[in-house]
Amino acid sequence: MSVSAPDRPTSPMPAISRSLQILAAVVLLLIVAVTMQQLLQLRSGVLDDTKRQLARLDMVFAEHTGRAMETVDLVMGTVIEALHESDQAGGAAPVAINDDLQRRIAGVREVTEIAVADPSGRILYSSRAAAAGNEMLPAAGLALLHHHATHATDAPQVSGPLRAADGHWTALLTRRLTNARGEFAGVVAAFLNLRYFEEFYKAVELNESGAITLHHRDGTVLASYPHRDDIVGSTYAALPPFKDVLAHAIAGTAMMDSPIDGSSRVVAIQALKLFPLAVSVSVSADQILAPWRRQSDVFLVSAVVACVVIGTLLLLLAQQSHKVETLLGEFRSARDAAESANVRLLEQMAERERTEAALRQAQRIEAVGQLTGGVAHDFNNLLTVVLGNIDLLQQSCAQESVTAERLERMRKAAERGATLTDQLLAFARRQPLVARAMKLNDVVQEMTGLLQSAAGGNIRIETLLADDPWLALVDPTQIELVILNLAINARDAMPTGGTLTVETANTHLGPPERPEDPPAGDYVMVRVGDTGTGMAPDVLAKAFEPFFTTKGPGRGSGLGLSQVFGLARQSGGGVRIESAPGLGTSVRVFLPRAAPAADEPPAGAAAAGPVGSASTVLLVDDDEAVRCTTGMILQTMGYTVLQTEGGEGALERLADDSEIDILLTDVAMPGMNGPELARRVRELRPAMPIVFFSGYADPEAVAGASIRQRIVRKPFRASELAAQIEAALAEHRTPA
Repeated sequence: MSVSAPDRPTSPMPAISRSLQILAAVVLLLIVAVTMQQLLQLRSGVLDDTKRQLARLDMVFAEHTGRAMETVDLVMGTVIEALHESDQAGGAAPVAINDDLQRRIAGVREVTEIAVADPSGRILYSSRAAAAGNEMLPAAGLALLHHHATHATDAPQVSGPLRAADGHWTALLTRRLTNARGEFAGVVAAFLNLRYFEEFYKAVELNESGAITLHHRDGTVLASYPHRDDIVGSTYAALPPFKDVLAHAIAGTAMMDSPIDGSSRVVAIQALKLFPLAVSVSVSADQILAPWRRQSDVFLVSAVVACVVIGTLLLLLAQQSHKVETLLGEFRSARDAAESANVRLLEQMAERERTEAALRQAQRIEAVGQLTGGVAHDFNNLLTVVLGNIDLLQQSCAQESVTAERLERMRKAAERGATLTDQLLAFARRQPLVARAMKLNDVVQEMTGLLQSAAGGNIRIETLLADDPWLALVDPTQIELVILNLAINARDAMPTGGTLTVETANTHLGPPERPEDPPAGDYVMVRVGDTGTGMAPDVLAKAFEPFFTTKGPGRGSGLGLSQVFGLARQSGGGVRIESAPGLGTSVRVFLPRAAPAADEPPAGAAAAGPVGSASTVLLVDDDEAVRCTTGMILQTMGYTVLQTEGGEGALERLADDSEIDILLTDVAMPGMNGPELARRVRELRPAMPIVFFSGYADPEAVAGASIRQRIVRKPFRASELAAQIEAALAEHRTPA
């Protein structure tokens, strides 16, 4: 039921008030628009002027850098001519050539060393005599040597930055060298003094945020002022305007974010014409725009003052209609208050209806749960009688007879009925977990056919079972439901087919990292995985929440994974789930490792002569058929059985007969129930061993008896009942 306020007629506002409001809005908008337009124009002008100034300054730096490189290239040209003349004259001694190279670069600050290398890269001559005949060109020089060898051009080449012997940065400028036949004979290489360029850039006054950088045409930084050792060798090739300038050998300006500190900068870049180099100049945009910001503050203050003045004038004019507006306001307030009260009343009525509907639904669910639990309890009593008599009949007939085969089929049918009642009790939340040590491999193998039927023909079942699995401590019925529940979820996630994997493994877990993780220790893991659609992170985060489901109406209750989580935690373990869209889902259930124990006796073995066969059992159950059948089973085992149908009769028997060794009592009985009887018995006989058996057990009621007790779940096998009674008697005989 939705509630909304009713439509109300709009009161006519005086014409003068509307006109004043419109006028005020128009004037204020004009002031704001004009102010912003002026500020943006001023900002654009400041940036444009800065770009023009940087472009002119960058041109000067580029021209000087180009002249410096031409000087070095000229020296290299004279070296090439001298080498040709020396070859024609029959060659000169290496020492003389080394001395000549040293003389040629004397006074040339742009170069620290000049060398001649053969086609293999070995230095033949050098202004640094120690290198001649003893060293190879650096790796960067060998790359340029290969370029000259494969390109018949005299164009000079420049390498990236490399460390010189003195620790400073240098770069190679190389020219192609040929012999008298025009064949490639090596290169002449000049080691550039990059500090020379930085010192020249330093001599030009920039503002404190200014920076000048020498780049290779591929974008690699060769030198910079202020000098930053950490950026030498880095590349700006992907940044505008470097990308266009370096690719097309042109000049450009732009605004860009600094790759060093992320600050906004205005940058100009100019490429050299004859050499694969470029020079850039940049300044901080914040520093350039600082005067504009101060001017903007003045503009904004002026605009605010103008708005205040105009607003004051309009306020004075508006006072003429104040009385009319006041009266209209009071009327509207009274009307709004009445409408608000009406809306709140309607909302309260709607909320009450929703609450009552929810209460009725909860009462219906509780009633269904109680009815289901009661039906399951009665049905378990019937199955107890059926299974008990089948056990008795199986003991009395030949193992290979047709009758034995029919009895076995009857027993299996009755056990399937018991499984059904377990599911009903689980729905009604009246199902205590009876954990026992078991091999999960056996559970998975027995369920393979059921899983294939549940999954459908278009899904392949794959089992990966541990070679030597530990025993897991878990309720057998509930672990089957868990695996089946996970398999159904996997089937729904693979509408077009796929692979469903069931895996078992032994594992040791460390301290938990998430709430659903189990404590540290040894566990037996069973994993159910699929190749389905998977879950998004937001869905995965809610996977264990009760009633959360992504399935359509009628396709899921949202309780599947929450029940899996609850069983694992109640059993002392935990659950981990992994999933991603398109990658499927994997749910791992960790169950505590059980201590090694002797195998359970086969069916009927308890009747062969239990430890307590000479003991006297007081049997209490309000259902006569259950009581009689259970009594006969116990008698076949050799026990002396005393029967009574209620708690009062049991207390009378105990008061009169001191030979009673153990009490076997139902839990849910009219009048005095099993836990209350246990408390009363403990007052009379503190050491009396007690075993409960019931098809409708309330775990909290049993735990409230404040005693040690064992629970046998109806319907039971004779061997199960015998094992519990013998264990209780053994505990009684063993000193605490």
